[in-house]
Amino acid sequence: MTSLLKAAADDLETGHLEALARGQCGTWLLDALEGADLGELLVRAASAGELQRAAGELSLPLVARDSEGDIVGALLGVPSGTVISGLARLPGSRQAPLLSILAFAKIKAVAVSEDARGRGIGAALLARCVQVYWQLDYTLLFGEFDTERDLGPYYRKQGFSVLRPGQAIDVGTLLTGSSLHLGAGPGLTFFHRWRQQKR
Repeated sequence: MTSLLKAAADDLETGHLEALARGQCGTWLLDALEGADLGELLVRAASAGELQRAAGELSLPLVARDSEGDIVGALLGVPSGTVISGLARLPGSRQAPLLSILAFAKIKAVAVSEDARGRGIGAALLARCVQVYWQLDYTLLFGEFDTERDLGPYYRKQGFSVLRPGQAIDVGTLLTGSSLHLGAGPGLTFFHRWRQQKR
């Protein structure tokens, strides 16, 4: 799984790779799917100064296996360090950076082995990712890809909105009342999906 993810994203944080290696990546999300309170777990970790560990526990590793059990696809969703640090600089609630960890997730990498492409594996991983995060009441999923790869039509087909260069979305007003714009850096294209609110 790690080699597939590294091929898809060359900026994977060491903490996430270590959590994967220890089998601790995503454990809180599994607990929450069984009824645990993510907010309580996060507050305890913050009080103990263990937010780095919490980031691993709150990451979502997904794999796809073929009929022989070999991993042919992988996805990693993570709390966004960019959002957390941006919200920490805004006036308003000091809890906003912590709240963002339970509201917004970044799809850090989606990878399918070359010999398994074209079979819908990436789409299945993205669909499961959306299902898990929405079940846990997250509000926003987002990510970015190299613009040269022209994956916009692919992500649109999976239900995501794809921004043009220079466009951004506001992720700050929801939590703090102050704007914090999030978009892609140079050479990257930003995609996102907001959860539909129940009426």
